[in-house]
Amino acid sequence: MQQVAYNYSDSWQEKVELSVVEPRVRTVVKTGTNQHRKILVKCGLLLFAYAVLLVFLCAKSASLGYDIDNLNKDISKLTTANHRLEYQIACYSSLSRIEKVAVAELGMQRADLNNSIAVKVESQPVQVASSKETTNLSEKPLHKIYTSLSHLAQNSL
Repeated sequence: MQQVAYNYSDSWQEKVELSVVEPRVRTVVKTGTNQHRKILVKCGLLLFAYAVLLVFLCAKSASLGYDIDNLNKDISKLTTANHRLEYQIACYSSLSRIEKVAVAELGMQRADLNNSIAVKVESQPVQVASSKETTNLSEKPLHKIYTSLSHLAQNSL
């Protein structure tokens, strides 16, 4: 607004009063926001977050339930396979099967009760380490077992 204050007169001596324009003042009236509204918005956001958490936990528990079910199926399959393997081991280790394999594949013969073969073995006495203590050898249990075994071996020949 500079043109309002400009003087267009021819005379340089006359002074014209310039009017001063006062700036406009706006009065802003702040209205108080509703405090209940803020609380309701915060509660709504909190409930929404809680609902999202519940949905996540339900989905997670459902997926874990499916995983547990799959693991139970795997356990039952492995248990069945284990029983099958135990049965095969029992079949392969049975005495009748071992006898059939020995006779048919290995060419062995069944032992006769009437025929027996004896082999003479020259026995060499076992030397016992001498000890400084003089004890009676008949009192030691190891000596008793050795004498019993050597007596049995001599009687079997």
